[in-house]
Amino acid sequence: MRNPFIAGSWVRGENFFGRQALLREVLEGERDSLWVIGARRLGKTSLLKELENRVQLSSQTQWAALYWDLEGSGDTRGLAESLLWAVEDSEYFRRATGIAVEDVEGLSVTEMLGFLVRKSLRSGWRLLLLIDEAEELLSVARADRSVLPRLRRVFQKGSDLRTVLTATRRLARLDLQAQLLTSPFLQAFIPPLYLSPLEPEDCRQLLARGHFASGDVETITQRTARHPFLVQLIASRFFENGDLGATLEQVGADEMVANYFSVDFQTLEPSERTILEELAREGPRTRAELASAAGLREDDAEPLLYGLRMLGYLLPDADRLKVGNAFFERWLRRSLSAGGGGAGEAS
Repeated sequence: MRNPFIAGSWVRGENFFGRQALLREVLEGERDSLWVIGARRLGKTSLLKELENRVQLSSQTQWAALYWDLEGSGDTRGLAESLLWAVEDSEYFRRATGIAVEDVEGLSVTEMLGFLVRKSLRSGWRLLLLIDEAEELLSVARADRSVLPRLRRVFQKGSDLRTVLTATRRLARLDLQAQLLTSPFLQAFIPPLYLSPLEPEDCRQLLARGHFASGDVETITQRTARHPFLVQLIASRFFENGDLGATLEQVGADEMVANYFSVDFQTLEPSERTILEELAREGPRTRAELASAAGLREDDAEPLLYGLRMLGYLLPDADRLKVGNAFFERWLRRSLSAGGGGAGEAS
């Protein structure tokens, strides 16, 4: 039997588990501007790829889906190039809409988007634009502040276009950075949706692929707090070596995993990092204690605590909160110990 687990790559189709409420919200909901917040490696790209996959396989869909990865775009010209590559890469989209690559070559990004919306509509579809790595808009806005109002006009075309952004919470800095004279860019995308760790039953269904003992399934589920990357990584290695204890220790000491935690930690705001550092030092704490540690009033801290819970950084522990999963907590404590001044400085 081949190893059925996929660690470190996006998945779709039979390899995709969970996220049913998010999929329904995008494909069947009323909102045409959606921002899905997810931490690194929580499955943002997989969500978009599964949306694209379901649209392509459906005979009843109203959508023509286009996956657009913004990573590395950098500026307005880079946005246009990445959108052109998206059209080039999707034979399905070109065939469904009758668009040829030559139709959009040389157009600006907003001209290209407008053309894609109109052409999709004339072909009987609504355009479902699936935008990955949307934090890149921070770099684009620094290079050319005028691009955001132009993009917003396109994204607010109403029912002809549904736009889904995936990004970490860093994207929230966009409106503060841009300081637009008109409406904030993210206004239509608020409130965001959260990409949380897998639901317990979805995690168990994923692990069932390995035919593991029920006790081992529960151990993996609890130790990872159902974080999909960690679940897949541990399950893949356990499937190969048959020793769960050794696998858990290897993953806890793995520098690749440590680097992932370090980079992910830096996407958080300073007050969020302070809250997690407090938990790593002191163990489970009440909301009031965490607010005090971050120098915030309890009411002001609650949105931060809610976001951290939704993203899997925190878990409830009776009337207190604790760090989300054992591996992240181990890394955080080790970083604090090594750096002396906090995990943010140590990494």
